[in-house]
Amino acid sequence: MDDKKRYNEAMRVTVVGIVANLILVAVKFFAGILGRSSAIIADAVHSLSDFASDIIVIAGLRLARRPADDCHKYGHGKFETLSAMFLGFILIVTAGGIMWSGIHKLLDYLNGVTLPRPGWIAVYAAFLSIVVKEWMYHYTVRAGRKMNSTSLVANAVHHRSDAMSSVAALLGIAGAILLGEKWRVLDPVAALLVSGLIVWVAVKILKETIDELLEKSLGTEEENRIIEMVHQVDGAMNPHNLKTRKIGSQVAVDIHIHVEPSLMIHEAHDISTAVEDRLKRYYGADSIVYVHIEPSS
Repeated sequence: MDDKKRYNEAMRVTVVGIVANLILVAVKFFAGILGRSSAIIADAVHSLSDFASDIIVIAGLRLARRPADDCHKYGHGKFETLSAMFLGFILIVTAGGIMWSGIHKLLDYLNGVTLPRPGWIAVYAAFLSIVVKEWMYHYTVRAGRKMNSTSLVANAVHHRSDAMSSVAALLGIAGAILLGEKWRVLDPVAALLVSGLIVWVAVKILKETIDELLEKSLGTEEENRIIEMVHQVDGAMNPHNLKTRKIGSQVAVDIHIHVEPSLMIHEAHDISTAVEDRLKRYYGADSIVYVHIEPSS
């Protein structure tokens, strides 16, 4: 997939997410207010953060699409990584707000305040959210993996976290309705559980993006795969000094190989080009591959 097709596909997937999130935000806020449910309102706030994350993803994709220039020889792919990191911070802030509200209601309950009974409309809204967000997760993560897009995959995880939070909200609201007055505390408890799930997802996203910004390698398994691919090229011997990293959706590989010392310069160059082409067929035409040639001893 070339850069233009990749960008257009990513934009299409993200716009679908924006529309879905706007609808869910409206439905869940309406259901939470009408159904007197703090859990579904917390879930609506989570969906609102999903909407904000979609906007950030679009901004990141636009910036990452800029070509390499004199100041950015490797291009602007890290903007995708930065947008994914911002998603993680948005999730942390969202979780803090939900947690604060849930703790206040829990303290009210412990002080003898009778909490309102949630309405069934909140249950229906939570169920709708589970279905829509789980579908959005699969739709977005499939596209993100196909395009090797960090920000799209992070956004897909955000959709999945919203689905999980809706499950927690559904259980808490249903329990508060069906189990009687003393069990209405399940609604704010569900809101706290939602915030915990959001924090867990946020920490995971932040760890992955920080690793990428700190130039973490692709890992032993992936590097062994690269070595195997180099060995498949005739004339390329003893691949070594392998360095790998991610630059947004791109993979960068720097590797040294030995060639027969009796080869002509153009013959050795053809081998290095064959190694480069082999790796680019696997990682994509936009990947960055440097092959250093050394004479074998």
